[in-house]
Amino acid sequence: MEQAYCEWLVRRRKTVFTIILKGLMIAVVVGLMLSTIVFAWFAILGVAAAGFLIWYWPRFDVSIEYIYCDGQIDFDQIFGGEKRKTALRIELEDADVVAPKGSERLAGYEHLPVKDFGSREPEARVYGIATKTPGTGNKLLIWFEPSDKMLDMMATKCPRIVEK
Repeated sequence: MEQAYCEWLVRRRKTVFTIILKGLMIAVVVGLMLSTIVFAWFAILGVAAAGFLIWYWPRFDVSIEYIYCDGQIDFDQIFGGEKRKTALRIELEDADVVAPKGSERLAGYEHLPVKDFGSREPEARVYGIATKTPGTGNKLLIWFEPSDKMLDMMATKCPRIVEK
């Protein structure tokens, strides 16, 4: 028997907050390095701040990968194109509904806590999944941007849950 497997990658758009934070971090490092002229011991702080900046910088470049395999959906975050972290894993059978954003079927779930795994692009085709969180059983609303192939596989597995 053949497995239903699909993966899809979206890049998260940079927000104004991240751009300001990048500039602020650079300004702090440059300020600490320039202040070594007055206080020599600021060099230690400057080097430590520069090391922190080098370590933290890849976390600004985030991609989200959705992996669908036989009714299980993994939401992985990829930082700087190198480090992968599984943010959430759900079973499609535990979901109440999968529908486009703004759909009437999702209207009753808008009060739930939200996890956003979308690109945050204004023209993106965003879908929502209302489901139980693994382990706790609390309900959760997940925003994501699946491909057409992934939607077809999900609709084949659970046709009453998925709205295209």
